Amino acid sequence: PSSYDRVIDPTNSSATATKTSTTTTSTQSYLRLLFLSPQCLMFGIKTLLVFWIFMVLTFLNFHQKNNSPYKLLDSTTHHGISSSIPFPPPHEEKVSVVIMNYSRPRMIQESKLLPTVLSHPSIDEVILLHANPKTAFKFIHPKVINIDASRENDRMGLSLRFYFCQLAKNDWVLHVDDDMEFTEKTLNEMLVEFAKNTQRIVGRFGRDRLQKTSFNGYSSKDTSKETEVILTKFMVMERDTCSAFFEYSHLIWEDIVLNNGEGPLWNGEDIFMSLVANHVYGVGHQNNYAMNWLDVRAAPEELKDYSNGSQDISGGFSGYRFWDFNWYRSILNRNRHYSYRGMLWGKARDRLATSGHYSTSA
Repeated sequence: PSSYDRVIDPTNSSATATKTSTTTTSTQSYLRLLFLSPQCLMFGIKTLLVFWIFMVLTFLNFHQKNNSPYKLLDSTTHHGISSSIPFPPPHEEKVSVVIMNYSRPRMIQESKLLPTVLSHPSIDEVILLHANPKTAFKFIHPKVINIDASRENDRMGLSLRFYFCQLAKNDWVLHVDDDMEFTEKTLNEMLVEFAKNTQRIVGRFGRDRLQKTSFNGYSSKDTSKETEVILTKFMVMERDTCSAFFEYSHLIWEDIVLNNGEGPLWNGEDIFMSLVANHVYGVGHQNNYAMNWLDVRAAPEELKDYSNGSQDISGGFSGYRFWDFNWYRSILNRNRHYSYRGMLWGKARDRLATSGHYSTSA
């Protein structure tokens, strides 16, 4: 036989061969007992179970990322949402949208905002308020209602959105700033959350007032879930609640808004609207709901017809250096803006607490 068929023992001893045979037999018996023991069987079962769980999760993850039009939206269990959200939203309510055009017409004409809302199956009306005759234009689409609101803007300022909100044909009204962008998935998620309880305001950007802090308690930090104030950047509410804004506006109109206002007329309208909603629904301070995990982004800066945030309500720092005088001026403007909002917040909350009850059915 070839030398590749076996290994030759140099001693060629029969005793060694016998010893080797005995050792081999003992080893085989040990291995047989080892693999047939209960501990080994349990280990094997657990290993197989872990393997199949891994394969199932891999399969589900792959199909979750599929581009099927009926896919499930990503669940966000770390924010307390335990299941995926079906597409489209499981409700029959139609939604009206209110957008103000003042100084950034290209945002509305060229960003992704209007294509997103106009293609959404739940939205059948977009009220486009042209508050500045210098930037007014007509957006042609069957769902869009163009309104020349420049005269009303002179008397109402930023509260203009709530005045024309009363004329919406649907009970649900989405308020969104002209420089926001989001996906249909994001809007679906917010509408589904709002449908759980419509007696509140639901949106992406929430605020809570802090006691004994600078800026009269105002904080620009985003809040999550139950909160006191929702910003008008991206929020949904009931149409009738807009009427309550003007029912209570006299509480802060003269001494706060007119005599001590900072920025455009009725700056802080989002704070007052949220406080009024809390008062109308009568369920305490933190009745509104902030979904700070939603993917809502600012539209590209190049769509603004100005630079460095010069016409933004809270100012801007982009493009400035700390040794530039404009940088310090922007800091000052922002601080005044925050302090005014904090002051309005505190006064409005106190005065609403002592005012009479208002019914949205009145």
